[in-house]
Amino acid sequence: MRNISEGAAQPKTDQDFGVRVKDLRSARKWTLERLADMSGVSISALSKIENGQVSASFDTIVKIAHAFGLTFAELFASSAIDPAPETPSIIGRRTYTFAGKGLPFSTDYYDYQVHSAELIHKGMIPLVMTIKTREVLPRKDWSTHDGEEFIYVVSGVTELHTAYYAPLKLSAGDSAYIDSTMAHCFVSIGDEDARILSICMTEQLMFNDVSVGNAR
Repeated sequence: MRNISEGAAQPKTDQDFGVRVKDLRSARKWTLERLADMSGVSISALSKIENGQVSASFDTIVKIAHAFGLTFAELFASSAIDPAPETPSIIGRRTYTFAGKGLPFSTDYYDYQVHSAELIHKGMIPLVMTIKTREVLPRKDWSTHDGEEFIYVVSGVTELHTAYYAPLKLSAGDSAYIDSTMAHCFVSIGDEDARILSICMTEQLMFNDVSVGNAR
């Protein structure tokens, strides 16, 4: 398998990602209203994303990908206009991502490096996240997505905020495991931006009682 850095051009800016979403929508002859209905993302937010005016959060990207019938990785692959055909189970798969070569995207609060992005059909999404914010996010910006999430602090100190529990302070070497349907967010504590490994099981999601994405 090729390394992600050697593949086709990937969306690296908000504008690039917006063009990608618009191209996929146009290829299907969908209106913004149709995509909004399919994804659960508002027409206003989709319009701003397509025009590169805002950064899409991880949750929003997953919702848009699955509305198109794509995985998270396929949405970032410039050649994937239509969903890939079902493939038989493969035993002994392997992929890799060298240091600093993950697929990058950012929001106002976090920087992400998506690892193993070239492996399209998989049961989880491994993310290395840099937590830039030191203030608790507005509740509307907390993450929530189907599945479960394993969190491991690589460096620095972060505080994990969740809908049903008191804030949890985690230092390098600490970990947590959460139901990611529960709203959650991260905050860096101290001068250093905390870095965490977040492994999300999100490639099959339920939106409005409809199963989307790829089962393992």
